[in-house]
Formats: sequence, structure tokens, C-alpha cells
Amino acid sequence: MIALRRTLLVLLTLALGACATPTEVRSGWNPPAGERPRFESLFVIALVNDDQGRVAVEDALGDALRDRTRQVYLAHRRLDAAADGDDLRQRVEKAVDRTGADGVLVVSFLKAEVRADYVPPRLQGFGPSLGAGYDTVYAPGYYVENRDYYLQSSLYQVGRDSPVWQAQSRVINPTSLHNAVRGYAGDLAKRLDEDGALAR
Repeated sequence: MIALRRTLLVLLTLALGACATPTEVRSGWNPPAGERPRFESLFVIALVNDDQGRVAVEDALGDALRDRTRQVYLAHRRLDAAADGDDLRQRVEKAVDRTGADGVLVVSFLKAEVRADYVPPRLQGFGPSLGAGYDTVYAPGYYVENRDYYLQSSLYQVGRDSPVWQAQSRVINPTSLHNAVRGYAGDLAKRLDEDGALAR
């Protein structure tokens, strides 16, 4: 029975780990005159140099926000191809006008940070290994290198140049791009909802 419980616990841990990467989110309002608008439709754009990463972030946010607000538009599906003399801002403004979105969520990459985490020494267990040598039973401590990614999310009300809401997210040591964007997007959408920024 104990072995079965341990197996189920391991499987549950692996399943949860495969779903999304853990993230930390800090957010806050900074609208003029203390107003806190609620948005029914959002235009989402990720300012990420890598095309695969940009599309992955926008798609993940689209999935995470879809059930929390009435309409979500993704930049990689709505932006026109770049024309001579057209900068990104002009293209975004045109796309936002066409969709009728009342808010624009802009995601930008801030930095990657490498940290060394210490794993303390441990005993491997007893049982059959009790008669083995000390080196077999004892595992010394060691350092592992982990990498965290920081993203900034700024929510703009259409027609205003400064964001009304902002958040900084720390994506903790993701195992893949897919897990990283799912964890980030899910936690950000939840925070937007909790902060009262979304209207259904």
C-alpha cells in the first residue's frame, strides 16, 4: 500500500510538472485619477525577437484569456505585413482599430537569470544497502544550475499612451518553451482577473 501511494504521488508530480512551469507574478494598477477600467476585448502582442517564442506567448495568452474575457485578438494573426514607411506601432494601431479591442496587452522580455541552487547531502536509505560501504549510502551535496526568465506585461487602454496596469513575471527554470508559456500565461490571466481588469 505504501509503495502504491508513493507511485501515485510520483505520477501526480510528473503530471503537474508537465502541465506548466511555476511562475511568480507581481502586479499593480497605475491609471490616471484612480480609474480602474475593465476590458471586454484585448489585443495581445508579444515583443519577442524570436518568431517561435512570440507566437507561442501570444497563443498561450489567447488560450488562457479566452474564458475570462469576451474577445481576444492575437497580433500574429491580425497584423498586416510590413509596408514601406509603416512601423510596428502604426501596424498595431491599424489592427486594433479594425478589431475594436478596448485594451492592448503588450508583453516584453526583460532578462534571463542563471542561479546556482545547492542540493544538500542525503542518505540513500537503508534496507539492503545497510551492509554496503559508506560511499554507497551517502550522497554528497552539489550545485545545480537553473535559469529563470523575467517578462513584463503592460495593459493599455485604447487611446492612452501609458499603461493602466502592469505586471512582472518570473518564469522559474522552465523545462521547455511550451511549459514556460503555459505557466506564464495561466498565472497572468488569473492575476488580471483577480485584479478586476477583465469583463466577460
